Amino acid sequence: MSMPRVCAVLIVLIGFVAIAPALAHHSVSGVFSQDKQMTLKGVITKLDWINPHIHFSLDVKDSGGKVTTWTIETLPTNWMRKAGITKEAIFSNAAAGEIVTVQAYPARDSSSHLGYLLRITYPDGHFIHVTGDPEAIAPSN
Repeated sequence: MSMPRVCAVLIVLIGFVAIAPALAHHSVSGVFSQDKQMTLKGVITKLDWINPHIHFSLDVKDSGGKVTTWTIETLPTNWMRKAGITKEAIFSNAAAGEIVTVQAYPARDSSSHLGYLLRITYPDGHFIHVTGDPEAIAPSN
């Protein structure tokens, strides 16, 4: 293979490596319907405190007893830390089966069981508001 061809192949490979993180990252508005809200009640069963976004699993039981696991996405870890929100604050009583209320933007693909966190409300009434206009949060009963 000639030297110019080797250089061209290397440039293309470096380009792919450089854009891969950008392709993996997505915009909130590209994946989630920010003009809608959903309210889910369930138990947080798993928390992935990782970048680029924190995710947690929420087991939601319907009236017939069937459990559906939702994946709730939120801000990056460093943003949460700067806001004083810790992993323990979100996940503190989950092992005890604590049922929380989650308000979120639903995914545009409604079959994906995916949401973007607005607020978590705990049984004692305290809440962690993460994003969105606090006045626009749908009331949870």
